[in-house]
Amino acid sequence: MMKRTREKAPSRCMKPVFLVFCEGETEEVYLDFIRKSFRSPIRIVSKVEGDSISQRLINIRRNEVKLSQKERVRAFLMYDMDVQEVVDKLQECKAETLLSNPCVEIWYLLHCQDQTAPLTSQQTIKELKKAGGVWANYTKAELSVTQKRFLKENIDQAVERAKSLSMPKNPSTGIYKLIEALK
Repeated sequence: MMKRTREKAPSRCMKPVFLVFCEGETEEVYLDFIRKSFRSPIRIVSKVEGDSISQRLINIRRNEVKLSQKERVRAFLMYDMDVQEVVDKLQECKAETLLSNPCVEIWYLLHCQDQTAPLTSQQTIKELKKAGGVWANYTKAELSVTQKRFLKENIDQAVERAKSLSMPKNPSTGIYKLIEALK
């Protein structure tokens, strides 16, 4: 009788937990949408002390989220670049930055069109509203079902457009790095 040996199962690797610190409700709404779309372990830490962000505060919030020791964690900072003092503090933190210049809406706009000319935050929102039917009634910190569908359907184009821009110049965004990490 021949002895049966069991094949060794491939080692399992836990998906990393994405801990994303963000500054406002617009970012939080987008991250919640992304978390659900990718069915991914994203933990959102919103409105982290505003302009007093620091590595110490990130460590405190990270401990508050209560992650197990086995979970691998990738920390991201999702902020707009409209306040230089905050941007300077973010550069001192040990986390990947997902900065948007001038604001997070530039990421939404890149789902619709190329954008290479500099814009203010207000101009970005105006351009977004002009860009397409689903954005005509855009309101900060809200995403309609049709806007979410549009973002999902055009995410690959937005990633390519964002990669072609130069950080930290206006316009630019690093949000595509989170999308690539999730894929």
